[in-house]
Amino acid sequence: MKINKLIGLAVALALVVGAVVLVVKLISGALSLISGVFSAIVTALVVVALIAIVIWMFSYAKKH
Repeated sequence: MKINKLIGLAVALALVVGAVVLVVKLISGALSLISGVFSAIVTALVVVALIAIVIWMFSYAKKH
């Protein structure tokens, strides 16, 4: 009976460790996804700003 309790304890411990690892990986994946979305938004804003600067430069040159 004692060996069965040890096997049960080992299986339960393995399941708990597996669940903790899964939760940590899910959280790190979500943070990575959020970071990627933030980078994409910042990149899009920089591109839009550069296009606006170029348009402003040409319109300024056209007036003068």
